[in-house]
Amino acid sequence: MTSSVTNPVKAFALIALGLAIAAMGLYVAHADDAPGGAVGGFLLMLAAVLLGVRTARNRLTIWAGRTALAVGVLIAAFAAFLTHDVTVRAPLFAQPPDVPSVSGPAPSPQWAAAVDRARPMVRTAIVEQNLPGISIAVGTDAGIVWAEGFGWRDVVTRTPVTPATRFTIGTASSAVTSAVAPLGLTNTGAESATAWSPEQIGEPAEDFPPFTAMRHLIFQPIGLAPAEYPLPGDRATFYVPATRWRGDTTDPRQGRRLMYMRDLACCAGGKAFYSTPSDLVRFALATKADSVNGELAGGSVMSLMTRRDNGIVVAVASNVAHANTAALALKVADVFAEQK
Repeated sequence: MTSSVTNPVKAFALIALGLAIAAMGLYVAHADDAPGGAVGGFLLMLAAVLLGVRTARNRLTIWAGRTALAVGVLIAAFAAFLTHDVTVRAPLFAQPPDVPSVSGPAPSPQWAAAVDRARPMVRTAIVEQNLPGISIAVGTDAGIVWAEGFGWRDVVTRTPVTPATRFTIGTASSAVTSAVAPLGLTNTGAESATAWSPEQIGEPAEDFPPFTAMRHLIFQPIGLAPAEYPLPGDRATFYVPATRWRGDTTDPRQGRRLMYMRDLACCAGGKAFYSTPSDLVRFALATKADSVNGELAGGSVMSLMTRRDNGIVVAVASNVAHANTAALALKVADVFAEQK
């Protein structure tokens, strides 16, 4: 009598546990933008499959049990991949008003109307291009007249972009390097690429995926391992458009992945060269520099636009490659030129 009651209870408990673990696997794969999240979700769903097969094994033939296990593994892998893929392709912000921002000192009354017109343009560009974050600065002969950060410098933790957030500027570094010391640009310089890519994505030193999953799911939550993101020192986490079945894309609307360390280390002697839009504006005002765009991983990440006819300088930086920063800089420059 006891055995007949215990077995159904045990089976029910195993099924319930399996469903709970499967749900947790889906949640982890959905919630974590890093590849380790999909791996962790797959491992949790695999555990659910094993529990389900164990529950039914006494009622299945050996070949049927093995077939169920194999099919379950494939389904778990597909579910983890699909959930992760859908997550990274989902819009980061539903509507332009949903994009958060952190501003610097309030603009003077002379430029307040221009700033009010430019802000919606920046938010609209972020939503239309599905960009994680944008930082912008505008300057005139009087100095910086507007500086503001929009969106997130790190997608997973939703750490906001601020005017002090540092972005890698890629190929534009050659135009700025010589001016750093003479102008005292304290938020501009070069650092080791590993400081910008602590997990060394795509490099030999990158952890094996199961180790990454264990660190993200076990050691970091209980405090035994430090979190890699958001990056210290107000560094922006950098992304590139996600890899699709046909290879890498050039459209951030198709999703994103963390940028490879080798993409960050493209300039300044193998180091990642960084700056803020405010420093870039100061550089342009002091040196009368021409307009310049910076690229990483084959796509634009920043634009510096100088309008010598009216003394307007605009710098725009993003933390994803292939952002159309040049078009946004032009729109903002036009707004401020009209106001002047």
